[in-house]
Amino acid sequence: MATGMKPESATSKLDPNEIAPGLWKIKVPASAKAQLKIDVEKKHGAANSLYLELNGSRKFEIGNDCDTCYFWFKCVSTPRLSAQKKLANLPKTIALPRPLDLETIHELQPMLEILEKGDYYLFSTSIRLSGPYAPDDESSYFYNNEFLEIWDIEDPAQEGLLSDWEHFEGAKPRLYRHNSIMEKQYDFVVPLVPRRQLKDEYIKLYQQMITAGDRPRVLALGMLQRAIPDTVTSKDAKALHSFFASFILDGHHKLAAYRRADVAAPLLVILSQKASKYALLKEEGANARQKFEERLAALAS
Repeated sequence: MATGMKPESATSKLDPNEIAPGLWKIKVPASAKAQLKIDVEKKHGAANSLYLELNGSRKFEIGNDCDTCYFWFKCVSTPRLSAQKKLANLPKTIALPRPLDLETIHELQPMLEILEKGDYYLFSTSIRLSGPYAPDDESSYFYNNEFLEIWDIEDPAQEGLLSDWEHFEGAKPRLYRHNSIMEKQYDFVVPLVPRRQLKDEYIKLYQQMITAGDRPRVLALGMLQRAIPDTVTSKDAKALHSFFASFILDGHHKLAAYRRADVAAPLLVILSQKASKYALLKEEGANARQKFEERLAALAS
């Protein structure tokens, strides 16, 4: 227990456990303050749709729980956040580039209190951004020929994947070699505040700091989704795509500054287990939880 933290403190109720270097698992208890939730819409005879819900309103559809279906994020209701309004009153020390420890978890308490009950993982990672991409930008991932071939898609617009909301992507996929296939993990970063609401003077200020060597962190709600489509099972596809998505909770100006500076953005991620799925290749055995946590540990390294 960190110095000065009592055994019955709010942090201890989270039951924090460092399961790998830089990767923590916590259990968020039920709270009347919960504002940020993953909603599940049960559909008879079909996969359950997943939604990111803020203050009781669905904001993004974030894929489904089908183990053979790709990930997507579709804005269904505009988030009513402003560039000045924060979801939680966090201490400024959260942004400092330092190891993730019990003290950091304690400082994250105001944000953790607005999450719904469940299991979450905490880690730091970094993403060199490309974009932002408009939904009809054919240079974005959703027009990637390999993506279209793997999931047998002819027209992304007709699939209902796209909505009028910009996003960033990782400049390059993360590569994982398996015996039979190459896995490409694609990163997505989705702001909750539109670009037009950001103040250019704040972006310039952060850009100057970044150019000078500072690396203030951005806070995000994350999810990792990996499905095994039929084309991979039948060995018709030569690659497997998986997806790591981050919805920005705090640090929109910093994120824009990292993109302008073309410097990898350091993210402090609260990853939702409920919003994630991780199917296994036949050669990987049956322990999906272990493989899922191994992948998160790789992201945290």
